[in-house]
Amino acid sequence: MSILNQNQRLAAEHRSGPMMVLAGPGSGKTTTIIYRLLKLINNKAAKPDEIFVITFTKAAAEEMKTRFMALWGGGKCPVAFGTFHSFFYRILRSRYNYPLDSILKDDQKKGLLINISRHFNISMEDEEDFLQGLINEISLIKNELMDIKFYNSTTLGADDFKNIFEVYEAYKKKHRLLDFDDMLVQCYRLLTEDEEALSRWREKYPFIMIDEFQDINRVQYESIKLLSKPRNNVFVVGDDDQSIYKFRGARPEFFLQFPKDYPDTETVTLDINYRSTDPIISLCNKVIAENKQRYGKQIAGTGREGPSPQLIVSEDIGNEAMNIAKRIRAEKKSIDYSDTAVIYRVNIQARAFVDAFMDLNIPFKIKDRVPTIYEHWIAKDLLAYLRLSLDPGIPADLERIINKPARYIQKAVIVAARRRPGSLMDNLYSSLSMSKRQKAALENLEFCLNAIGKRTTYEAIRYIRKGVDYDQYVGKYAAYRKMKPVGFYEILDELQESAKVYQSIPDYLEHVEQVIKEAQEQIQNPLNEKNGVLLSTMHSAKGLEFGTVFIAGVVEGLLPYEKSRTEAEIEEERRLLYVGMTRAKTRLYLSVLKTRYEAEVKPSRFLPLKSK
Repeated sequence: MSILNQNQRLAAEHRSGPMMVLAGPGSGKTTTIIYRLLKLINNKAAKPDEIFVITFTKAAAEEMKTRFMALWGGGKCPVAFGTFHSFFYRILRSRYNYPLDSILKDDQKKGLLINISRHFNISMEDEEDFLQGLINEISLIKNELMDIKFYNSTTLGADDFKNIFEVYEAYKKKHRLLDFDDMLVQCYRLLTEDEEALSRWREKYPFIMIDEFQDINRVQYESIKLLSKPRNNVFVVGDDDQSIYKFRGARPEFFLQFPKDYPDTETVTLDINYRSTDPIISLCNKVIAENKQRYGKQIAGTGREGPSPQLIVSEDIGNEAMNIAKRIRAEKKSIDYSDTAVIYRVNIQARAFVDAFMDLNIPFKIKDRVPTIYEHWIAKDLLAYLRLSLDPGIPADLERIINKPARYIQKAVIVAARRRPGSLMDNLYSSLSMSKRQKAALENLEFCLNAIGKRTTYEAIRYIRKGVDYDQYVGKYAAYRKMKPVGFYEILDELQESAKVYQSIPDYLEHVEQVIKEAQEQIQNPLNEKNGVLLSTMHSAKGLEFGTVFIAGVVEGLLPYEKSRTEAEIEEERRLLYVGMTRAKTRLYLSVLKTRYEAEVKPSRFLPLKSK
């Protein structure tokens, strides 16, 4: 036990009853959990098969199991390690005998929801975005144990959302299928309605240990409260300051509520950060101390000195990416690419770094397996306009944008014109089905394409947005979908920004093709096979650590994000910045902009550093 510090030892020696371990970044929480397991078993306070250790990902459970077995020795693992989903599914299968193929795979779930949406004639210009929004909202309803009658969807109108939800649930019930959220909800219902089942599982696992407790949602928390009674041998480890998954139903309130639900709770704080240098820890403490809804704690270091965190000031998005890329390249003798990360608030910020790193030939990898911005439907529309300005004879591109904005040319007319030999544009002009108004719209389109082709790429995109009225089309589409258009306009702004350094349209189109090709290679090759700088959102960087970290876009509108309004939302945004900063071991850079999309921006209110 000499490997543990004083507070780690206090936690590891806890025998029974509720305990809450507040584990700061880099404080050795996994080591503490493993030694607590060994102590429980070796002191015969618990039998190995009476303990269930729960965490949030399969990878984390496997890693913890491996580390435990390294100290335990050979043979079969005597302790149960698993995720909430695997634990709750075991409970459900023991009662309902669900077959293994009863679980809906992600692609099956998406296919089912797409078919249901099409049945209700829901228009989906952005199918992937639409699906993800729908899935996230259905998941939130279940994880929060909400009644759909009281839920206001931001993806669809109330009636459409309710119809899709109810048909989806009915289909699963008819075919005895479960999605991952059902494992949690149905298990909770079983435990509340079946006293025999509840008693059985209470007796089977009288000791429950939960890692990353700050990520717990309502249905998980309520289920654990049922399972842990009356002994209340529940040992939770986590950091309320790193609760950043509200969109999944996780909130720090469950952590703050724990001592009230378990009145005899013992509390230990793991307050020594073994990861970062003292200057980085000091700055992180200043940032998170501004939050009010938290357990007060001051994280200390180990006396390891290092360079002070630095502020990088850039003119705009492209300038920021290039400044960071040049800093990485200039210091490559002391900065290992594979031990360096650029961390940002939203995925859209990755675009500028991909461009800059490709220009400077800096290897990189992207943590979030998402399509490049150039594969978004809005980008595909703009790229079609640009290609048509060079060659109006590309039928697929013309068909894509001919009614964006509306030119009132019916699909049947387009299909008939496409079947005839020759140019699609010429065939449309000669179609007997075309009215004078429609032909005038085509003439205007040709005029616009000619005007686009004479401009620089940046001005061409601006012209498509304002001169062709594409922005207006996007706004109408958002209104139809009952969505706020802000996210769509942000994509348009980012695409316009991406064109600044490419004067000619052909050069820009060639660059886009290279980026898409690179993105496809990233998707096809495993993340760990490539040695390069990691590009990641703050959400995806949680749990990782790097020698050098750059935090991009520490400005109002990004941190906190523009959609954040309430005090609780602002505090979560501050926790996101804290999570990003605490990934750094030795070097930390915070980057601010003067302008974003040609508008002046201010440094984030969270930022304790001031530019010189």
